[in-house]
Amino acid sequence: MHHFHLLKTVLVKKETNDSIHIAFEIPAHLRHEFSFKQGQYINVRFIFGDEDLRRSYSIVNAPSEGNSRIEILVKHLTDGKVSTFLNNELKLGDEVEVQAPMGHFYTHYHASNEKTYVGLAAGSGISPVLSNLKEALYQEPKSKAYLFFSNKSVNDIIFRQEIDDLVAKFEGRLQVIYLLSREKHFEDELFEGRICADKLEQLFSRYTDIPVQEATYFICGPSEMIKDISGYLKNSCKVPSLQIMYEYYAAPDDDENAEMSDEFKAIPNLESMVTLIIDDDEYSFHLNSKKRNILDQALHDNLPVPFACKGGVCCTCKAQVMEGEVFMEKNFALTEEEVERGFVLTCQCHPTTNVVMLNYDV
Repeated sequence: MHHFHLLKTVLVKKETNDSIHIAFEIPAHLRHEFSFKQGQYINVRFIFGDEDLRRSYSIVNAPSEGNSRIEILVKHLTDGKVSTFLNNELKLGDEVEVQAPMGHFYTHYHASNEKTYVGLAAGSGISPVLSNLKEALYQEPKSKAYLFFSNKSVNDIIFRQEIDDLVAKFEGRLQVIYLLSREKHFEDELFEGRICADKLEQLFSRYTDIPVQEATYFICGPSEMIKDISGYLKNSCKVPSLQIMYEYYAAPDDDENAEMSDEFKAIPNLESMVTLIIDDDEYSFHLNSKKRNILDQALHDNLPVPFACKGGVCCTCKAQVMEGEVFMEKNFALTEEEVERGFVLTCQCHPTTNVVMLNYDV
């Protein structure tokens, strides 16, 4: 269930100067394993010398588009080894190690629904937001969608042609508002600047046909943007939490995390026997609760544990606690229901009992 498969690229296209659009063909024998829900992500793997590098990228296309491929967008990051390789060296027909889709950034649709969906995206955060909005429009003929999409400049608008084509395709059901943060807007100064709570309040005042409290929101972009506008929607607009979905690309650095670090300092200093169940095999090791987290120790011991971000943002290293207790420093990926069922992110976990057993196979 945690295996990587070699997939061939069938599209390698520069989307903007610093991003590339990649599509992988899914062979017939892997279609079931690589079936996906809108807004999910895949992990890719590269071995550069002695480094085993894994990165997570959100899926851009939607299941209802019906093609036999998975599409991602990769933004080039300064000093990013994987993003640099993908943007500068990947070629059409190359094979890449890819893991089956995962993630929870989606909701469920029904053809009889008549809802309003609002996408709030910045830069490469468009990928999972666009996937969700497309699926909503395909699955629910009576529903409408709005997309507020922020980029630095007109030339930096990612997927603009596809988005404009979708506006035409779903005439009257999809409205797109482009915001520009580093140049004058071509239509209205309201659309200048980044998406934030104040800007969103102004936009809602302009677009009064959006049922703010009843709408469902998909948010993806910088951490500060997500915290700011999700807080505004919950606290000022009284939008129920279940209607606000967001995806972090990196762990936010905030006061809450500092508080969690204080909690980590308070856990008992003990030696634990940790057992991991991976693909029906058991692996055990000793671990001090104050030293490495469980995932890092497993990697140090060369165990076949699944991982990607190692920052509590993706759920690749998810496992279920079968025995004992652990302390989880951060969690930006698991749902409340999963936490209640005993699931943890092993990249954030330290044992707090002398015996701990975690199952990666559930």
